[in-house]
Amino acid sequence: MYSYEVTLEEMLQARENRADRQGQLIRRYAVPLISMTINIPGPQKSSPTSKYVFQEGYCILLSQLAVNPMTPLHSEAYDLPTGPEAYVAVQADARILKKLVIAIEDGHPLGRLLDLDVIGPNGRAISRAELGLGKRKCLMCEQAAHVCGRSRAHALPELLEAIKALVDSYTRKHQVVK
Repeated sequence: MYSYEVTLEEMLQARENRADRQGQLIRRYAVPLISMTINIPGPQKSSPTSKYVFQEGYCILLSQLAVNPMTPLHSEAYDLPTGPEAYVAVQADARILKKLVIAIEDGHPLGRLLDLDVIGPNGRAISRAELGLGKRKCLMCEQAAHVCGRSRAHALPELLEAIKALVDSYTRKHQVVK
């Protein structure tokens, strides 16, 4: 199978493009925006696993918006070499929306692999700290995820194996019986 390894420059450009798109959507809809990506370490950002995790997460997000009820005014998703991305503009209070996405990140079996940011209509992201919540935990240990990520506390093969085990466990439990 063909796999593409993204460069640092491509990831930085993708981040810039994402910020531009977020700004465009916030200006157009003037409501909070959910920006969704995935947390997969390493240079291969678009793989069958990352696409599966993203699709599951996107479906979960949309279903949680529907049951709360928070109707998206606009949603779009992209499968990019730098990893899948989605944007959902929602008529809702940004802090309530942030609590909803945190519940997905912290409560769903695949939530640790999802990155769901909420950007208010003023263009400023709502943080966990603003809601009195701690930082996300590392996939491998109890440290803050950003600390382990920056220090490279865990080897890439070890992280990818933990992700594979998490996704495999989820798919075994959620297989559709025909």
